[in-house]
Amino acid sequence: HYLKVTLKPVIDEVGYLTETSLGLLSPQWHPCLLDRHSCFSSENLRYYVDKVFREIVRSSISCPTLMCDVFYSLRHLAAKRFPNDPHVQYSAVSSFVFLRFFAVAVVSPHTFHLRPHHPDAQTSRTLTLISKAIQTLGSWGSLTKSKLSSFKETFMCEFFKTFQEEKFTESVKKFLDDVSSTESKEPSGVSEPVHLKEG
Repeated sequence: HYLKVTLKPVIDEVGYLTETSLGLLSPQWHPCLLDRHSCFSSENLRYYVDKVFREIVRSSISCPTLMCDVFYSLRHLAAKRFPNDPHVQYSAVSSFVFLRFFAVAVVSPHTFHLRPHHPDAQTSRTLTLISKAIQTLGSWGSLTKSKLSSFKETFMCEFFKTFQEEKFTESVKKFLDDVSSTESKEPSGVSEPVHLKEG
Protein backbone atom coordinates (compact mmCIF):
# COMPACT_ATOMS: atom_id res chain seq x y z
CA HIS A 1 0.00 0.00 0.00
CA TYR A 2 2.82 2.39 0.89
CA LEU A 3 4.42 1.83 -2.52
CA LYS A 4 1.09 2.33 -4.30
CA VAL A 5 0.36 5.58 -2.50
CA THR A 6 3.87 6.90 -3.12
CA LEU A 7 4.83 5.64 -6.57
CA LYS A 8 1.82 4.43 -8.55
CA PRO A 9 0.66 7.83 -9.89
CA VAL A 10 4.06 8.72 -11.36
CA ILE A 11 4.70 5.16 -12.58
CA ASP A 12 1.33 5.27 -14.33
CA GLU A 13 2.33 8.57 -15.89
CA VAL A 14 5.59 7.12 -17.23
CA GLY A 15 3.74 4.10 -18.60
CA TYR A 16 1.01 6.18 -20.19
CA LEU A 17 3.39 8.60 -21.82
CA THR A 18 5.60 5.93 -23.32
CA GLU A 19 2.67 3.82 -24.51
CA THR A 20 0.93 6.78 -26.16
CA SER A 21 1.73 7.79 -29.71
CA LEU A 22 4.58 10.30 -29.64
CA GLY A 23 2.94 12.28 -32.40
CA LEU A 24 0.16 13.27 -30.01
CA LEU A 25 2.46 14.52 -27.28
CA SER A 26 4.45 17.68 -26.93
CA PRO A 27 8.27 17.27 -27.05
CA GLN A 28 8.67 17.65 -23.28
CA TRP A 29 6.65 14.49 -22.74
CA HIS A 30 8.71 12.20 -24.95
CA PRO A 31 10.22 9.17 -23.22
CA CYS A 32 13.77 9.27 -21.94
CA LEU A 33 16.05 7.83 -24.60
CA LEU A 34 19.42 7.95 -22.97
CA ASP A 35 22.15 5.83 -24.43
CA ARG A 36 24.90 5.93 -27.00
CA HIS A 37 22.55 5.12 -29.86
CA SER A 38 19.63 7.45 -29.21
CA CYS A 39 18.65 11.00 -28.44
CA PHE A 40 19.89 12.36 -25.11
CA SER A 41 16.76 13.63 -23.38
CA SER A 42 18.04 14.73 -20.00
CA GLU A 43 15.16 17.19 -19.51
CA ASN A 44 12.63 14.37 -19.61
CA LEU A 45 14.62 12.16 -17.27
CA ARG A 46 15.18 15.07 -14.90
CA TYR A 47 11.43 15.69 -14.79
CA TYR A 48 10.67 12.06 -13.90
CA VAL A 49 13.50 11.73 -11.39
CA ASP A 50 12.52 14.98 -9.68
CA LYS A 51 8.93 13.81 -9.44
CA VAL A 52 9.71 10.33 -8.08
CA PHE A 53 12.29 11.72 -5.66
CA ARG A 54 9.88 14.40 -4.44
CA GLU A 55 7.11 11.85 -3.84
CA ILE A 56 9.46 9.58 -1.90
CA VAL A 57 10.88 12.22 0.44
CA ARG A 58 7.35 13.55 1.07
CA SER A 59 6.03 10.09 1.92
CA SER A 60 7.40 9.68 5.44
CA ILE A 61 3.99 10.38 6.96
CA SER A 62 2.64 7.36 5.05
CA CYS A 63 5.42 4.99 6.06
CA PRO A 64 3.88 2.14 8.08
CA THR A 65 4.67 2.03 11.78
CA LEU A 66 6.25 -1.41 11.50
CA MET A 67 8.70 -0.18 8.87
CA CYS A 68 9.56 2.85 10.99
CA ASP A 69 10.26 0.56 13.93
CA VAL A 70 12.57 -1.58 11.79
CA PHE A 71 14.38 1.50 10.47
CA TYR A 72 14.78 2.84 14.00
CA SER A 73 16.31 -0.43 15.17
CA LEU A 74 18.58 -0.61 12.12
CA ARG A 75 19.76 2.95 12.64
CA HIS A 76 20.32 2.39 16.36
CA LEU A 77 22.36 -0.77 15.77
CA ALA A 78 24.45 0.89 13.05
CA ALA A 79 25.21 3.85 15.31
CA LYS A 80 26.18 1.50 18.13
CA ARG A 81 28.40 -0.64 15.86
CA PHE A 82 30.13 2.34 14.22
CA PRO A 83 30.13 5.12 16.85
CA ASN A 84 32.87 7.11 15.11
CA ASP A 85 31.07 7.36 11.79
CA PRO A 86 27.75 9.23 12.08
CA HIS A 87 26.97 8.65 8.39
CA VAL A 88 26.66 4.87 8.79
CA GLN A 89 23.38 5.11 10.66
CA TYR A 90 21.89 6.97 7.70
CA SER A 91 23.43 4.81 4.99
CA ALA A 92 22.18 1.66 6.75
CA VAL A 93 18.60 2.88 6.45
CA SER A 94 18.94 4.52 3.03
CA SER A 95 20.50 1.43 1.46
CA PHE A 96 17.42 -0.53 2.45
CA VAL A 97 14.61 1.92 1.79
CA PHE A 98 15.99 3.39 -1.44
CA LEU A 99 18.02 0.56 -2.95
CA ARG A 100 15.96 -2.46 -1.87
CA PHE A 101 12.50 -0.93 -1.67
CA PHE A 102 11.75 2.09 -3.83
CA ALA A 103 14.33 1.57 -6.59
CA VAL A 104 13.32 -2.07 -7.09
CA ALA A 105 9.65 -1.13 -7.27
CA VAL A 106 10.40 1.55 -9.88
CA VAL A 107 12.37 -0.77 -12.14
CA SER A 108 9.89 -3.64 -11.77
CA PRO A 109 6.47 -2.10 -11.04
CA HIS A 110 4.45 -5.12 -12.22
CA THR A 111 6.10 -7.26 -9.52
CA PHE A 112 4.76 -4.90 -6.86
CA HIS A 113 1.31 -4.56 -8.46
CA LEU A 114 1.96 -0.96 -9.47
CA ARG A 115 1.31 -1.82 -13.13
CA PRO A 116 -0.84 -4.62 -14.57
CA HIS A 117 1.83 -6.11 -16.81
CA HIS A 118 5.53 -6.11 -17.65
CA PRO A 119 6.47 -2.75 -19.24
CA ASP A 120 7.42 -2.53 -22.89
CA ALA A 121 11.09 -2.07 -23.78
CA GLN A 122 10.89 1.73 -24.01
CA THR A 123 9.07 2.10 -20.70
CA SER A 124 11.43 -0.39 -19.09
CA ARG A 125 14.42 1.65 -20.25
CA THR A 126 12.95 4.83 -18.78
CA LEU A 127 12.12 3.11 -15.48
CA THR A 128 15.62 1.65 -15.28
CA LEU A 129 17.17 5.10 -15.62
CA ILE A 130 14.82 6.53 -13.00
CA SER A 131 15.65 3.65 -10.67
CA LYS A 132 19.39 4.23 -11.07
CA ALA A 133 18.87 7.89 -10.28
CA ILE A 134 16.83 7.14 -7.17
CA GLN A 135 19.46 4.68 -5.95
CA THR A 136 22.17 7.30 -6.29
CA LEU A 137 20.16 10.16 -4.79
CA GLY A 138 19.10 7.97 -1.89
CA SER A 139 22.60 6.74 -1.11
CA TRP A 140 23.81 8.80 1.80
CA GLY A 141 26.73 10.97 0.73
CA SER A 142 26.85 9.39 -2.73
CA LEU A 143 26.79 12.56 -4.78
CA THR A 144 30.54 12.91 -4.83
CA LYS A 145 32.95 13.04 -7.71
CA SER A 146 34.36 9.62 -6.92
CA LYS A 147 30.89 8.06 -6.84
CA LEU A 148 29.83 9.73 -10.06
CA SER A 149 32.93 8.52 -11.83
CA SER A 150 31.89 4.93 -11.06
CA PHE A 151 29.04 5.07 -13.55
CA LYS A 152 29.67 2.89 -16.57
CA GLU A 153 27.66 5.24 -18.77
CA THR A 154 29.33 8.61 -19.25
CA PHE A 155 25.98 10.24 -20.00
CA MET A 156 24.69 9.22 -16.56
CA CYS A 157 27.77 10.72 -14.94
CA GLU A 158 27.07 14.01 -16.72
CA PHE A 159 23.40 13.80 -15.83
CA PHE A 160 24.06 13.38 -12.11
CA LYS A 161 26.24 16.44 -11.99
CA THR A 162 22.96 18.39 -12.15
CA PHE A 163 21.95 16.83 -8.81
CA GLN A 164 25.06 17.89 -6.90
CA GLU A 165 23.14 20.29 -4.72
CA GLU A 166 22.88 20.28 -0.95
CA LYS A 167 19.08 20.39 -1.07
CA PHE A 168 18.94 16.79 -2.32
CA THR A 169 21.18 15.49 0.46
CA GLU A 170 19.21 17.47 3.04
CA SER A 171 15.91 16.12 1.72
CA VAL A 172 17.19 12.55 2.01
CA LYS A 173 18.50 13.19 5.53
CA LYS A 174 15.16 14.64 6.67
CA PHE A 175 13.27 11.72 5.15
CA LEU A 176 15.55 9.20 6.85
CA ASP A 177 15.19 11.05 10.16
CA ASP A 178 11.42 10.94 9.82
CA VAL A 179 11.09 7.24 8.94
CA SER A 180 13.60 6.12 11.58
CA SER A 181 12.41 8.29 14.44
CA THR A 182 11.08 6.99 17.74
CA GLU A 183 7.80 8.81 17.30
CA SER A 184 4.96 6.38 16.70
CA LYS A 185 3.09 6.81 13.45
CA GLU A 186 -0.30 5.46 12.58
CA PRO A 187 -0.36 3.65 9.23
CA SER A 188 -1.77 6.15 6.78
CA GLY A 189 -4.67 4.92 4.69
CA VAL A 190 -3.97 1.23 5.23
CA SER A 191 -7.57 0.51 6.13
CA GLU A 192 -10.88 2.19 5.47
CA PRO A 193 -11.79 4.96 7.94
CA VAL A 194 -14.36 4.18 10.61
CA HIS A 195 -17.30 6.57 10.73
CA LEU A 196 -18.91 7.01 14.12
CA LYS A 197 -22.47 8.36 14.24
CA GLU A 198 -24.46 9.74 17.09
CA GLY A 199 -28.22 10.03 17.62
